[in-house]
Amino acid sequence: MRQDMKKYILKKMIELIFTLFFVTLLSFLLMRLSSVDPATAYAKRMIGSPTIEQIEAIRLQLGFDKPLLIQYGRWVIDLLHFDLGTSLANGHKVWTDIATAFPKTLGIVFIASVFQIITIIVLSCIAFLSPWKIPKSVLQIICILGVSIPSFYLATVYLDYFAVKKSLIAVTGNTSFLSYISPALCIGVFGASFYTPMLMDALEHESKEEYAFYARCRGLSESRLLFFHFLPRAAVGLIPSFLQSIGLALANATVIEQIFSIPGFGYLIVNHVLDRDTPMIHAEVFFLALAIALCNIAADLIQWAIQRKREVA
Repeated sequence: MRQDMKKYILKKMIELIFTLFFVTLLSFLLMRLSSVDPATAYAKRMIGSPTIEQIEAIRLQLGFDKPLLIQYGRWVIDLLHFDLGTSLANGHKVWTDIATAFPKTLGIVFIASVFQIITIIVLSCIAFLSPWKIPKSVLQIICILGVSIPSFYLATVYLDYFAVKKSLIAVTGNTSFLSYISPALCIGVFGASFYTPMLMDALEHESKEEYAFYARCRGLSESRLLFFHFLPRAAVGLIPSFLQSIGLALANATVIEQIFSIPGFGYLIVNHVLDRDTPMIHAEVFFLALAIALCNIAADLIQWAIQRKREVA
């Protein structure tokens, strides 16, 4: 069992390395194919109206004159030495800006995940215990609407109503931990709407198993069966998929943070793409890909462990 686990983890680590390799190489390739020259953008930002000679001097200084593979190879070597370079937009160390912004995004995603878990469990349990079909049908319709509405549109409407019309939250200057709640709710609506029907179906499936029939014969109540038997069994099957959705929430935060003016990782990506800040863009793509890949690997490992446990049982 332990040997199989080691082999599986090693396999996933190799997949992680190849994933990061292709994603970061694609980042360099797309930057090269872009019509906007990073050396020209940097020269205009620093000088204002640079000459062709000044642009070429900056190109040589920053190493943009080298072939793509050489630039990529140097970047990989620097990465292995924990050196991601300096931002071309503000002169800060890339590590410094990422270390400042990434925890904000993780905080938003964490709150969104907690919101999703609580909402999914509460709504699914209420629907399961409800003796009427109408509340279940209404909940299904609400979930369909929640999945259909894009998170960025929901965030725009949310901000317009609560910030502009009601003045309950600030439009700018959102740096406190409490300010993360609003974007987290907008991100979490999709996941809550997506997984609630899945958990409802899983609970219904568990309630029709043979062990549930014999448990009822022993006199156990539906609520006891739900919380001590059905819910734990049903939730286990959703954990791998839910972990993958956390990786997607990280990507989704790139847009939501921009709407709420929160200086998180997504806000950083958008601004540096506009500035053509290549050292920051390559580092941000790397860390975003790493976070999403780690979430997927964790989901795969849990799924593998569940399957192995069922095979042994």
